[in-house]
Amino acid sequence: QRDLLLAPASAAQIAAAQASVAQAQASLDQLQRDPPAWQITQAEVQLAQAQISLQRAEQDLANATLVAPFAGVVTAVSVAEGEVASGILVELVDSASLEVVLDVDEIDLANITVGQPAVVTLESWPDTPIDSEVTAVAPQAAQSPGSALVTYDVSLSLAATDLPVRIGMTANASLVTDARTDVLLVPNSAITIDRTTGRAAVYVVQADGTVVETAVSIGLRDAQHTQIVSGLNAGDRVRLNYTPPAQEDGGFGPPGGGGGPFGG
Repeated sequence: QRDLLLAPASAAQIAAAQASVAQAQASLDQLQRDPPAWQITQAEVQLAQAQISLQRAEQDLANATLVAPFAGVVTAVSVAEGEVASGILVELVDSASLEVVLDVDEIDLANITVGQPAVVTLESWPDTPIDSEVTAVAPQAAQSPGSALVTYDVSLSLAATDLPVRIGMTANASLVTDARTDVLLVPNSAITIDRTTGRAAVYVVQADGTVVETAVSIGLRDAQHTQIVSGLNAGDRVRLNYTPPAQEDGGFGPPGGGGGPFGG
């Protein structure tokens, strides 16, 4: 451990050391004109000591300047002027490569792998999605004293964005566990699930305006839409949040009700 030197103080030390070197050199030059041997030896020793002091002062000045290994934002300074420097002095964050850390339930961990794509939205700009990717899955569960829920930290890297993102902002993330293209989708609110059989259905609006319950086979889903594998055609009109006039208890209900969530 050593005292944390400030640049102005080190500069003064260097100036003093340089003056000592010059004085010792002048004394040596004078003695070399017609000196006794012991005085020459003494002057040489003084010159060497002054040079060593100068080197130490220059090294202290170099050590008093902290050079960041990358451009970023200083988020914490753990030492004050005059304190003994030890441990972490400054915390620096690379603002050009921010990441999001999620708490993921252990039940969902099997569907998450490094390299998996994801979409992140920030509370400050909920309508502006940011592409991201899973970069790490913690090998050990997060510490949650007093909670029976077991979660793991999952890190996501954020793609470059023009948003003025700041460290510590709240983020929401949707991880892509599977993907399909050119598929038929309906809003989740159009789907009903039988709580007993798990049978999925939608209510299709006919040309005369009547509504007919139609069984469907569903596939993947996200927070807004569900894939229809069979039972509907492109262009069919469906009712959203529809409740038939004579629905019995235990019959159909919205997805995620008593029968639990659904998906492919």
